[in-house]
Amino acid sequence: MQQTDRPAPSSFHVDHADIEKLVPAAHEHDRKRKRGREYLLVSIVRDLSTIVFGVLLPIYFLVYDRPPEFSVQLPAVSGLDGTPAAPGGGASISPAFDVALRVGNGRATGRCYHDGEALVTYAGFTVAAGRVPGFCVPGKGAREIQFQASAGGGGVGLPEHVLDRMALERRAGATLLDVEVKLFRRDDGSGRPMWIWCGLRMDGTTQSPSVAPCTVLGLQNWFSMKLYA
Repeated sequence: MQQTDRPAPSSFHVDHADIEKLVPAAHEHDRKRKRGREYLLVSIVRDLSTIVFGVLLPIYFLVYDRPPEFSVQLPAVSGLDGTPAAPGGGASISPAFDVALRVGNGRATGRCYHDGEALVTYAGFTVAAGRVPGFCVPGKGAREIQFQASAGGGGVGLPEHVLDRMALERRAGATLLDVEVKLFRRDDGSGRPMWIWCGLRMDGTTQSPSVAPCTVLGLQNWFSMKLYA
């Protein structure tokens, strides 16, 4: 009896070289999936942080850290009459001002300032200087701080045309003075300066100007130099 040749049964063969190729590929796939999950998590946290920051920051400034409101008045003014000098040499004045700085604090917590410096200027010329004492304003409260600014014993020399302009404006009841105040914060421990500018209109007599609102430029830092020596 003739025996028919049959094909040998196939056997399962594992190629170790193929396995070695597949294992790194699988690991790389897992790393990509892990990096993808981490990137998604970071993106979600970043987007949530942006939303929270964008919502809470305006609320913080509107409700909690509202900037203070300042106004100023000069209850007493003297010494604006010029003393003539030699012909063509201009003139000098020796002004003195009683200054009332009023502060309104709109935020819930108090504000404190170490001290400050103040200038009174006319047409760009400094005519008086003074120091502002340290003070605190309670939360949701107001306070008035009084101090003096003067030209000192030597007076202030002004060009003749500036003095003539001042005399003309005083007769017309339209003398324009600027009060600049530099305060140093104490409530946050930073000592950051705050610049306050106030423009006043004074009539031709010694009557004090009405209360004038001030512009607060708290985000602008001044140079470390003092306003006056």
